[in-house]
Amino acid sequence: MHIKRILSTTAAFAAAAGVAIGAAGQASAGVSGPAFYVDHVLYRTVATPTDLSGTGAPDQSFDAIYDFGGVQRSVAESAPGYRDFNGGRWQVHAVSLPNGYDAALTSGDLDHDGVLDALDEVMAAISAGDAVDNGVVKSFVCTVNKVPASQS
Repeated sequence: MHIKRILSTTAAFAAAAGVAIGAAGQASAGVSGPAFYVDHVLYRTVATPTDLSGTGAPDQSFDAIYDFGGVQRSVAESAPGYRDFNGGRWQVHAVSLPNGYDAALTSGDLDHDGVLDALDEVMAAISAGDAVDNGVVKSFVCTVNKVPASQS
């Protein structure tokens, strides 16, 4: 029963982060396929059964991941190697698109590559009112690694 609860929790956190678990071999290890963008680069993760909600940890000890509810991959604000990276402590922000995805792309896709894949693009769509940050829905820990070019 304990193992089922851990697996269920891991799956819930992966879903909250917009993480799609990859091939069967990867899924058994918790390693995702391409999961989210940071500054136009795809990253993957290893989901862990952690829940940091309600711990009282200050918001600045987390990095944000903006989750589009499956419309596209999530976008994170930081990654390993960035000066402000918080070591894989994440707060997932649910994003809604009141005017539809096409409107969010029109106002936010600053490099015109057909996807919101950087924090400045997410913020542009939010500033235009075509995306809404509905706040933090999950807080957890997971690792972050660049997706190899051969898999992106």
